[in-house]
Amino acid sequence: MSTPITYREQLMDRYALLLEWLPEQGPVLDVGCGNGIYTSWLAKKTKDSGAPAVGMDHNVPNLAWAKGEFPDVQFVATGGETLPFEDEFFNAVMCTEVLEHTQDDRQTLSEIHRVTKPGGYLILSTPHRGLFAFLDPDNVLNRGMDTVRKLRIPKPGGGRFYEHFHYNIHRHYTESQLRSLLGRGWAVEQVYLGGLLLYPLLYGAENLIDAFSKQRSYWNDYRTLRTLRSMDFFLPAGRLSYNIALKCRRL
Repeated sequence: MSTPITYREQLMDRYALLLEWLPEQGPVLDVGCGNGIYTSWLAKKTKDSGAPAVGMDHNVPNLAWAKGEFPDVQFVATGGETLPFEDEFFNAVMCTEVLEHTQDDRQTLSEIHRVTKPGGYLILSTPHRGLFAFLDPDNVLNRGMDTVRKLRIPKPGGGRFYEHFHYNIHRHYTESQLRSLLGRGWAVEQVYLGGLLLYPLLYGAENLIDAFSKQRSYWNDYRTLRTLRSMDFFLPAGRLSYNIALKCRRL
């Protein structure tokens, strides 16, 4: 998951909250670091500890950009289900809006547990299965595309539009589901539930812009949209919330 370019200068919503939760002692791993912008913030926070910040992602073009922009940060091309790191190496692992995209969420958390030191932290955020989870823009858009594929609607110029289109559901989790996936190897120390309706609607607006833009929305500075989205994120809506974040200590 790539960090919006807006946040290179100022962190908002979950990125600000989770950085606050991050201990200053490294090393720290950013699972699914995307373009590395958020990893660079993690590196700044743990810099005084003299330990590295490492970003990992399967998206090679994004990692190539990150390596050029942040030469002092380490980046590794890999997936979350198989982490190429030693046991009990990291003092903290950040997993921000990534778990719901993995092929195997349980295996990913198992690998994160393996590479985290006893007493170290996993700082995790995912979409929450709240009141407006059904408005998830990724799922709404993908279902629309899949409908076009099933109807075999021809595209201009001939051929079949989205003929080979397929997608994975953008998963939402409840707190109890996340606790179950984490298992007995973690103690959950903090839980945050926030955001309601503006969050999915504004994220959907960015997805709509994507459809008519030459580049993905996270490379564009939609500061007003993202500021409003951040305000909604910090609206505590309890079990109705669209977002959930957990701070977990490895036992």
